[in-house]
Amino acid sequence: MWTRRAVVAGGLVVVLIVAVGLGGYFYAGYQFHRIPKVRVNDLKKQKPGAPFTVLVAGSDSRSFVNTPGQCKSFGCGADVGGARSDVVILVRVVPAERKIEMLSIPRDTWVTIPGNVQYISGQNRINAAFNTGNPSLLVATLMQNFHIPVNYFVEVNFLGLQNMVNAIGGIHLDFKYPLRDREVVDGVNHNMTGLRILKTGCQLVGGTQALALVRSRNIQYEVNGVWDDDYGSDFTRIRNQQTFFKAVIHQLNHEITNPFALNGFINAAVHDLTIDDTLTEGLMISLAREFHSFPAGSLQTVTMPTVGPYTTSGGADVLLPAAAADEVVVKNFLNFGLPAKTVATTSTTTTSTSATSTTSASSSTTLAPSTTSTTLAPSTTTTQPKTTTVTTIAPTPAGETPIYNNSVAPYDPMTC
Repeated sequence: MWTRRAVVAGGLVVVLIVAVGLGGYFYAGYQFHRIPKVRVNDLKKQKPGAPFTVLVAGSDSRSFVNTPGQCKSFGCGADVGGARSDVVILVRVVPAERKIEMLSIPRDTWVTIPGNVQYISGQNRINAAFNTGNPSLLVATLMQNFHIPVNYFVEVNFLGLQNMVNAIGGIHLDFKYPLRDREVVDGVNHNMTGLRILKTGCQLVGGTQALALVRSRNIQYEVNGVWDDDYGSDFTRIRNQQTFFKAVIHQLNHEITNPFALNGFINAAVHDLTIDDTLTEGLMISLAREFHSFPAGSLQTVTMPTVGPYTTSGGADVLLPAAAADEVVVKNFLNFGLPAKTVATTSTTTTSTSATSTTSASSSTTLAPSTTSTTLAPSTTTTQPKTTTVTTIAPTPAGETPIYNNSVAPYDPMTC
């Protein structure tokens, strides 16, 4: 299933700001009021003009499915219950500096979910915090585990992403190798997303395949006629999602002279979007003025460091937070765009440092296309991920090197 099923959403706030800026005069007040609003508890108020953080969740709910075609593409609500946030992205916006950074949190990160929600609260994957459909629990989980205050909330679904990409005529991506969703595992068809990119080179990708790319975490790539498995799983999906958002921004900038495409994009966005009731029309318009020509290459992206993978005593495949590394990344994220003297420095667990935490570690192995796939698990080079039994999220197992997920695999698509 789509881990960043909403992944879509992850950078939605970024591309929506850019779209509004480019086609602002099409964004009348009635468009804003079409967007469903939701009350979210524990959001932190921020002073006008100050940096703020938006939680973007991609809901995997199939409540919108009402045709046989949608049922085939996304799965039916009766078959896929719940509303987990398989896409959890925090977007840091610094209006004064015209800077934006996206912090992706892997869906399988093993955290403590607060409250007393049956089968949810306690130790669980972070994406389960949205299973009640209540974003307040996800906000509280982020604050309790990572001490990240959230100012605004945005949610989007599958159909919204697909329609937004189609509205701007698709996005351009460069594929060095053919890609597809893993066809068969243990005799069972696992091509849930329908991803099939059989041509290489720079090409136009429509909404259906763009959605499949950001959903898939069971990718195969073809080398000399042989399809090899990528064991990067959600790490690969996160990188593909980050590339996707840059490609959408790039295409929006090209469509600046096409009012129909821009208006169509905004229409698609507001139709399949939900925001918290404190995110105002005035804020969106002011951000549009600031970011109307935001270049795709300026979008900073980082992944929350983790260690693993592991298997819990209950049989769940999870990633543990990397406490020391996470603290550095969070500090850098919250200080993003501020004077350098306020930015934390990284520890000796990394090979380089920067204000945006674009560091590398020995565990962030480049995945070379070969018949022997390299897993992203620390110090492991096998054809299957390493597993260990754990029963608690703290402390981080001794000797583990954090996975930063900032090494690009040769078969990762790029913008073009």
